[in-house]
Amino acid sequence: MSSRVSLSPRDLSMLRLLSWTPATTPLLQRASVTFDEGEFANERRLRERLQALSSAGMVRAWSTAQAGGGLQNYYKVTPLGFDVCHGTDAERPPRAFFAEVSASLFAHTFRLAEAIVETVRACHSRRVTIDRFIRENELAFKAGDRQVQPDCFFRLTSAERSFNLAFEIDNSMPSVDAHATNSIRQKLMTYQAYQEMLLSQWLAAGKKWERPRFRVVFLTRSVERAYHILTFAAETTPNKSRRLVYAATQESYVTDDRPLHTPIFLDHLGNWQSLIDLHPTAVYTKAPVRLTRPVDSPLVLVCQPRSKIEPLWRSRTGHHLHNIFSPQIPFTCS
Repeated sequence: MSSRVSLSPRDLSMLRLLSWTPATTPLLQRASVTFDEGEFANERRLRERLQALSSAGMVRAWSTAQAGGGLQNYYKVTPLGFDVCHGTDAERPPRAFFAEVSASLFAHTFRLAEAIVETVRACHSRRVTIDRFIRENELAFKAGDRQVQPDCFFRLTSAERSFNLAFEIDNSMPSVDAHATNSIRQKLMTYQAYQEMLLSQWLAAGKKWERPRFRVVFLTRSVERAYHILTFAAETTPNKSRRLVYAATQESYVTDDRPLHTPIFLDHLGNWQSLIDLHPTAVYTKAPVRLTRPVDSPLVLVCQPRSKIEPLWRSRTGHHLHNIFSPQIPFTCS
């Protein structure tokens, strides 16, 4: 039987994050620095609050084994918690979103959760606005008979400029060169075709709206995998000067103090880039990397200072919604 609980702004912030991704206690503790009314003093206080929300039927916990031994809990928002956070009129995610994470998806799910939490923290610390967040499996880019679904999507705003980021959490499982539908080759070719479609529509309409730009952000387990993906992106892109795909190791992203603004990413030309670059004509002074297969050079984590047609956003129900790249559309957290 559910018990009553008085929700604080910090509770609502936590429910909002859990409506984006499941999270462990350490991840929620790290994210709490961004919560309204401030972070939790320690994990014990956090666990006490999670227990209260669980007793009220808004959060559910599961236990999982840790790599070093023992158990740890991870948490998901319940349908009731989702409704409290977003209102009863908001479309709920599918039932699987509220269910226990299957063993086969566990590593991917929590690497994605880690990336989401660090992105939220980075936005908070640098006063970057999250205009839009779209969960895994709820966004599809489609061009012709090709379709790809990023692991999550952020639309960020800084200094009145928008940055559209489609994240791909790479577990080194899909082949890069294979022709299978889930291969990196197919993903890259679909993203490239989609970008070409967006630009052609934008030009045909006389550039009447914001130039449709987005980045595909690969976070990999290894340097070699990142280089392999970027090398293939360079070989297959129809426009060598267009920087569509960035890649970095996940470790470099989640351990950097400023992961959105630090040039820890490489593009397909081997040049260092940041996800939020307010001065793109100024080149970073880090030496470019020659992308070849195989490679030996590591991704360096230390940076140096630097001298209307509607493209498709399709919901999981298959409906065509508004253009996510249009500045005229107001965005709310989903």
